[in-house]
Amino acid sequence: MERYHLTRSFNSEGYDLTIAEIGQHDPALIPVLQELDLLSYAEPTFSRYTLGGMMRFGRTFVIRADELVIGACHTFRSFDDPDEVVVFNMALRPGWRGHGLGTRLLDGVLSRLKAHGVQRVSLAVASNNHRAIAVYRAKFGFDEVALLESEFNNGQQYRLMRLDLATFTPRAAG
Repeated sequence: MERYHLTRSFNSEGYDLTIAEIGQHDPALIPVLQELDLLSYAEPTFSRYTLGGMMRFGRTFVIRADELVIGACHTFRSFDDPDEVVVFNMALRPGWRGHGLGTRLLDGVLSRLKAHGVQRVSLAVASNNHRAIAVYRAKFGFDEVALLESEFNNGQQYRLMRLDLATFTPRAAG
């Protein structure tokens, strides 16, 4: 755990920042994760049923400031390649974005996945999300492996990116 200062004037005491893997299905966490999803995306990603399934059968990670869940990352193992995990969704609460916390969360997720013996991680990112693409490439070493046309039937183009965890070195405390 570390003390994190969002800005000195906002909270001079800072926050206890933790990144944790949800080890067991927790029905009480479902509405918290559902709210986070609704605050983050134009269309809902999850129902309470899919969130329950992600917690039980995938791997869900959260980042907390004190006890408030400020972000989450949901992953699952690839059926095509059992040595690969897919980052399905990652979100931060509004107001907490733009402070490097998404980078810290992803760093913690990748560190834990590597510790679990995962060899590769892939994700799809909207082609017009240049900031995220730059972070994935420059800070973590993800490579673009495919261009996905209308992957989610929304008319958007996505980039499939992949990281070999053998080359990954943790960047931040988690």
